[in-house]
This record gives sequence, C-alpha cells and structure tokens, in this order.
Amino acid sequence: WYQRRVRVQKEKKMAEVVQSHIEEMLPEVYELQQLGILSSVEGKSVIKTRTDFEYKMRRRISKKQDFLRFIDYELKLEKLKQSRILQLGVNDVSEGVRYRSLQRIHFIFQKCLRKYKNDVPLWIRYIKYCKQVSSSRSLGLAFVEALKHNPGCVQLWIMSAKNEMEVNKNVSAARSIFLQALKFNSESAELWTEYFRLEVLHVEKLQKRRQIMNACDKPNVPAATDDFMNFKTAKIVFRNALSSINLDSYTLPGFIDVVNKLEINGEDLMKFLFETALKQFPDSSFLWVSLAEYVMSKDVAKAKSILQTAYTTIPTFECLKDIVMFMITFTGKLGDVQTMIIDFMYQGLDKLSIGNPDTVIHLGDKMIANNLTGFLSEIFEVALKQHPRDKALWLYKIHNLSNDPSKDLENALAALPNDPDILLEYLTSLSFTDPAKCKVKWEEVIKESFAAPLITQFLQYIYLSSGLKDARKAFQDIQKWHAVPEKAIAALLNYEMVDGTSAEQVCYLFTILTTNFNKAENWKNYLDFCQKSCPEQISSVLWKCRNSLTETQIANLF
Repeated sequence: WYQRRVRVQKEKKMAEVVQSHIEEMLPEVYELQQLGILSSVEGKSVIKTRTDFEYKMRRRISKKQDFLRFIDYELKLEKLKQSRILQLGVNDVSEGVRYRSLQRIHFIFQKCLRKYKNDVPLWIRYIKYCKQVSSSRSLGLAFVEALKHNPGCVQLWIMSAKNEMEVNKNVSAARSIFLQALKFNSESAELWTEYFRLEVLHVEKLQKRRQIMNACDKPNVPAATDDFMNFKTAKIVFRNALSSINLDSYTLPGFIDVVNKLEINGEDLMKFLFETALKQFPDSSFLWVSLAEYVMSKDVAKAKSILQTAYTTIPTFECLKDIVMFMITFTGKLGDVQTMIIDFMYQGLDKLSIGNPDTVIHLGDKMIANNLTGFLSEIFEVALKQHPRDKALWLYKIHNLSNDPSKDLENALAALPNDPDILLEYLTSLSFTDPAKCKVKWEEVIKESFAAPLITQFLQYIYLSSGLKDARKAFQDIQKWHAVPEKAIAALLNYEMVDGTSAEQVCYLFTILTTNFNKAENWKNYLDFCQKSCPEQISSVLWKCRNSLTETQIANLF
C-alpha cells in the first residue's frame, strides 16, 4: 500500500511538471498561429507531440533514443519555422518565439547528457549544435562538462583547444588545454602532434605579422623573442613527445606534415626534427627513408647517400625493404633503380638479417610488379637459409623465381617432407616429368597420416592415369588407411556418373556419403539419382532420409 501511494505521488508530481512545461509552450505556439506560421491543427499536433516526449523523458526508465527523437523533432520544427518565416516575410516575431525552441533543444541535450555523461558521440553532437547556433557560453560549459567526465577522450581535448585557438583567438588557453590533456593522455601521438601544430602555427602567424609591420615601417611594435620565433617552444614539444610516444610510420608523418605546410621557411625546424629523432631512434629505417624523401627534392645525390648510410647502420631486411620500396616510388628521380638495388644487396647480402619471412614475399610482389627481378632470387636464397621450413617462401620461389622447379621442389620436400602442399606440388610436377616415379611416390605417401588432405587429388590422379576401375580399387584401399573426406567421395561419385555403368556402385557411394556426411544436399542428390536411374529404390532411400534429417531440413528439402 505504501509503495503504491509513493508511486502515485511521483506520477502526480511528474504530471504537474509536464503540465507546467506545456503551459509555458502555449504562448509561443499561440503566437506562431497568429502569425500564420503554424495552422491550428499543426499547433495542436505540436503540443500533443511535445507532451508525449516530456512524459517519455521523465519516466522512471527513460531511454536515450527518446531524448534523441525529441531533439530531432525540435530541430525539424525549428527548420520548418525558419523557412516559413522567410517564405511569409514575417518581421515582427518576438524574441521568445525566435529563441525559445533553441533553448528547449539545449535543455533536452543537457538533460540527456546528465544521464549519459560518458557518451562521447552525444557530447560531440551537442558541441556541434552549440557551434551551429553560435552559442559560445553553452559551448564553453559543454567542453568543461564533457572533459570532466571523459578525460581520456583525445578528440574532445583537441576540439576544445582548436575552439580556443581558432574561434576565441586565445593561444594561452589552447596551450593550457593541451598541457592538461597530456596529463591524462601522455602516450597519445595525435595529441602531441596537435600540440606541436599549435606552437608552430602560432610562430608562423607572429612572423607574418612582423613582416607586415616591418613593411608598414612600424618598428615600435613589440616582437617576440628570437628564440621563440625560431620555434623553440615547438622543439621542446617535439622533444617531450619523443620521450612519451613511439615514433613510427604512423606518428612521424604528422609532425613532418605540419612543417611541410608552413608558408614560411621551416628548414631549420625540419632539420631539428630528423636530427633529434635519429639520435633517439637510430635503428628506425622509416626515419632514414623519410629523411631521404625530404632531402631528395633538393639534392638527389645526398638522398642516395642517406639511403647508403641507413643500410650500413641497419643491416636488416626490413631496412632493405623500406629502401627498395622508396626507390620504386621515386623511380623517375633516382635513375637506374635496378642497378642501385643490386649495389645495395651486394654490399651486405651475406649479413642480411630477415626477421619476418612475409616481408620478403611482400617485397617480391612489389619488385616483380615493377620489373625489378634482378637479384630477387638471391634474396630468397638468403631467406630460405634463415627460414628453411617456411612453406610460403618455398612456394613463392617455385612459382615465381625458379629456373629449375624440379630441383627446388626436391629441396623444399627435403626441408618439409610431411607438408601436403609441398608434396602435392612435387607430385604434380613429377606426373609430367617422370610418370612412373610419380605413381610409385603416390603409392608410397598415400598410406601416411599426413597425406590425408591429398586423398581427393590421389583419386583424381589414379582416375586420369589408370581409369575408373583402378580408382575404385584405390578408394577401397584408402578406406583402410584414412577417414575418407566428403570431397573425395563426391569426386569418385562424379567419375562413376560420367564413365561408370553400374547404378549399384553409385548407390553404394551415396550410402557411404550420406552415412558419414548427413547433409540435406547429399540426400537430395541421392534421391535425384534414384529418381532418374533406379526408381525402385527411391522409397527405401526416402525412408532413410526421413529418419536421418530433422523436420526443418526435410521441409526445406521438399
């Protein structure tokens, strides 16, 4: 009784609040009707819809979707109102009518965000709305609340700092936001890059301003210190970034791009970036290649020298791959790339350390695509010495680079004697070069357990080389050694239906297939065959099918 009474009181209170809000809307709707912006029917519809949404917002278990629908409804209504005001040429609209709906949308957003404080996309949507309606005060409060509840969201910090820098023109506030953000997200490369961008662009603006003032003969204009104008603060930011994040192909381009987009001379800053980074990460091939790319636009010989230094400093295959990829990209500027690649490889091929064999295959694809195959087989020789049991390396060399496939296949089989893929490649090659030896080898390996994946190929080989009769005998022998896969039974069934004359043999194989692989598709094929070739057995097969499949499978089958 008590709980029911409390619930009734809460419902009464909620109804009173909703009624109060609806009454506040009435003057606005009445004025819109008087001005001809809304008809009486539309005004009643607006009141009814808003009442429904107000109740949904205040129920005990409210849903985020209800808030969002209310916001979308108000936005559409505001758009309709503005378009009709322009269409009708109404000028005497009160401020209450002009701004009340905007205030209501702010209110709905804020009420929703009080409940869903950690919903970052919702905060971003509200921030964008504040910018759209030029509500600077609400925008500032939104950033404060959003960052208070989501300090780990880098995107929000960057948006807040950019708003201070680009809209409010307050560099100190933007810098303060970045410093605060880095306390929570010190390992964010994106945050460090944007902070670096802020300091660099600030100096660029000051230098442009100084140039304009000097051109106007205003020497008394106060100027920043020379150290600051030489990007001292930006250099400090970059140095601190290096101690906090790992510099790689994802982080460094952001810093380089900032300097490249400068409209003033940034060579000194770019030189500082590379020198500082290479001191801390001397084994980063990406850094060396990036430096060569930057230098190449001014001095191609120096770029080649940098690549040479990189390969001497880092004698690894990963470094060689990055250098070769760079050469391929800038073939037109570097000249005879193939000769350069061969020169590089001759210098340290015997010392080359290959950590990941997949990088060798990736490089091989790129070099073959660009007709740079010289010395590629030697790279694979080195790779196979260091990774003799890597199947992908063997198959790539055999398919793309081998001058003597038979010899390479024998070497691959010696390294990987039990690998089905290598074995199949070897036997396929042997069937063309030495059929007698191929047959002996097939009969030798098919009994082994590792040859189970090759049963289908073995039956195909026997069928093509010796005929259906021997394929039947081979199938009977295989059943003694292995669990015959579905594809192998299906293959022999196909051979029987193409060349065979015995319906009994086909039914025997279908029985094996449906017993071991109880699938609706297999039963359907069995029934189709019986209907065409042996209709006297169809009732028996149908009875077995009904006992083997589920009711759903049978319904789908028929």
